[in-house]
Amino acid sequence: MYLRECFIENVGPISKLDISLSLDDSGNPKPLILVGKNGTGKTILLAYILDALAELAKKKFRDIVIGQHFKYSYFLKVVSDGDIYSLSGGSLSFLEFSDADNKFYYVEKLGGVDINRYSEKVKNKLKLVHSISINESDEKGVEGDEKQIETFFQTGAVCFFPSSRHERPHWLNYKAVEDRLLFSNYEKISGELRKPLIVERSAKNNQQWLMDVLLDSLVDLEFVEQTDTPLLTSVKRHLHSSHSKKELKMGIQNVEQLLRKVIEDEKATLVLNHRNYEYGRIAISLGNGVIVPSLNHLSGGQALLFNLFATIIRYADMADIQKSISLSEIKGIILIDEIDAHLHTDLQYKVLPQLVKLFPKVQFIVTSHSPLFLLGMEREFGADGIQILEMPTGKQITTERFEEFQKSFEFYSQTKSFEDAVEEKVLEDSKPLVLTEGKTDVEYIKTALELLGNQDLLEQLEIDEVGKEGKDGGDTNLNAAKKILVNNQSHFTRKVLLLYDCDTEKKGENFDSIFIRCIPENTENGKVKKGIENLFPAELFEERFYKKNPNTGGYGEDKGEIFNKGEFCEYICQTRREKDDFLKFEELLIPIIKEFLSFHLIKTEKDI
Repeated sequence: MYLRECFIENVGPISKLDISLSLDDSGNPKPLILVGKNGTGKTILLAYILDALAELAKKKFRDIVIGQHFKYSYFLKVVSDGDIYSLSGGSLSFLEFSDADNKFYYVEKLGGVDINRYSEKVKNKLKLVHSISINESDEKGVEGDEKQIETFFQTGAVCFFPSSRHERPHWLNYKAVEDRLLFSNYEKISGELRKPLIVERSAKNNQQWLMDVLLDSLVDLEFVEQTDTPLLTSVKRHLHSSHSKKELKMGIQNVEQLLRKVIEDEKATLVLNHRNYEYGRIAISLGNGVIVPSLNHLSGGQALLFNLFATIIRYADMADIQKSISLSEIKGIILIDEIDAHLHTDLQYKVLPQLVKLFPKVQFIVTSHSPLFLLGMEREFGADGIQILEMPTGKQITTERFEEFQKSFEFYSQTKSFEDAVEEKVLEDSKPLVLTEGKTDVEYIKTALELLGNQDLLEQLEIDEVGKEGKDGGDTNLNAAKKILVNNQSHFTRKVLLLYDCDTEKKGENFDSIFIRCIPENTENGKVKKGIENLFPAELFEERFYKKNPNTGGYGEDKGEIFNKGEFCEYICQTRREKDDFLKFEELLIPIIKEFLSFHLIKTEKDI
């Protein structure tokens, strides 16, 4: 059963909303994302869907709302005259759900509503809900096959995750604060759903359920069959289970799949602790061998995300453990307000869409303020695989208006990769490190030290380029590396020389472990005035190293020549290898390296 039609008029900021929700070519629901400014009715729409589901569920279950009795119960969503839009006098809301063979309806009327002014389509649908009176001013009713309603709620995952959802951290002292869930759990009793429609916290229930899933994966017996011999049995298979040991292991593997995506560790697994372990029975083993003591030790955002999707599996699994074995068989309707709340950009853009995609038969109806989440959903599902509605009108939009955020995220990702690469390089060894603007600089310096008899210097230090990961080299990357290293000197004990080319005119600076120097200009080379190539004699720059730029301007104009740095470097360092070519290195560059090594030794002795 999926929501297919929604008509809301004169409620809060919504003057009129008339939308249809789509299925894909396989008959699965497309994720629906509601966007818009604060106060445009996104949460109001979720409230109506939740109220409709609650009214349907109350037809077969008596534990949907507190104080529920036969033929009487509180409404989950309360309304008043103050909810009516712009003093219009009345509001009307109509929702239609359907499955392959049945339709289910919800209607709410508030205040004075003139039914005759609506289209025939709306009037005909209102007549299908026999439990309401068209002429009464305030009415609410639902209609649908009760057996199908019972099956849908029992076997599916149906719930609402409000923006107030949270999980309590492991460090919180439960003796100091009230620890009360929104709803309580019940024993399995006929007529009770035992799956609260509103889920603010679910970690405790999920952890208890995970113990069952974990034990299922450890089942030893196929099943037990009575023999003719009294008091003896022959082991064959469980009489009431058609699941093999391999299938039962899939349950915990699916949960681990969720966990791995959430914590971004493809080798993470759940492990069992002994009964007296102070943090609980289930811990997490990371791919690097580190043990996270319990699921409660996840970060706030990780805990919210993991428990949200674990709850979906648990709800579906309560009636049929096949659902935890095969996530693609889980059906239901999941409402999430501010789905991107508390999540890092990587989780919004990459992980969250991947988790949604694990449940193709679940209808996700969510609100979001994150362009990155929308872009991630389009990346995962394709432009036609999702619906984005802008509130309060319900106008369907595309992600094109958020493309600038995509570029910003790509820049952010490249910057983060660059920062990680710099940190990894500095931490991987203890030798003094020289970072240059590009890889040809590294080749020139190493060749110069070899040809000029300074092999001992090569053995004392490491020379590498900056910005290999995600960016080209250059003084911009040296500047970025400087900011990272200087601002985190307590984290880095390795001495680093950031070596700039002459054209940057960088001012020399000394920090605790960072040495900033610019190569002086070789004034004798009047042809090449930039880059480390300035140190070579001008006559080496033959015409064969210059190629015509294949690009032309918009009017066909010539844009000049380009210098082939790689080809020139290969010629100088491998083919030619002449000591005399590197004499300016000995005069202008090698003294900087020697000064740096001396600086390193002095600082090391001082540190000791």
